[in-house]
Amino acid sequence: MKDNFFLTGFMGSGKSHWGKIWAKKNKLSYFDLDHEIETAFGIPVTQIFEKYGEEKFREMEKLYLRKFEKKNNFLLSCGGGTPCFFDNQEWMKSRGKIVYLKATPDRLLQRVLDEVDQRPILKEANQSELLFFIEQKLKERSVFYEKADLIFDVEKLDENSLTPYINQGV
Repeated sequence: MKDNFFLTGFMGSGKSHWGKIWAKKNKLSYFDLDHEIETAFGIPVTQIFEKYGEEKFREMEKLYLRKFEKKNNFLLSCGGGTPCFFDNQEWMKSRGKIVYLKATPDRLLQRVLDEVDQRPILKEANQSELLFFIEQKLKERSVFYEKADLIFDVEKLDENSLTPYINQGV
């Protein structure tokens, strides 16, 4: 049985962090969708946003997501908006299990404050604006995030959180 997992959740939810840990622990190949795009274009996501805009980035994201069509036994950390555009969510569900890393707006704010320079959408905002932005985006995206096959509270994660779902056909 193939084990393909797509980690989703808002920026700062820990997709890359936990993705690497869970992939290694469960002998899955690990990929990061943003990293795949950055490698292909030779520039960071922040510069792709600045140079081409979000619409072009989302098209690239869809294209690079589809490159996983023939891969098996992997864990892919997706961008925060990946399941919210085009038919990405349905496509991921047809290829594996979607895992949503759910966090409160306050928790996400704490995590992204240290990485504002790496987050293209957040560069110019103060703490209050960031919290409002996070709350609004979570409201918009929750309809997609909540359709995941598995929903994990980020406050309760550990290296074994995904293990019971490997080869279970959840």
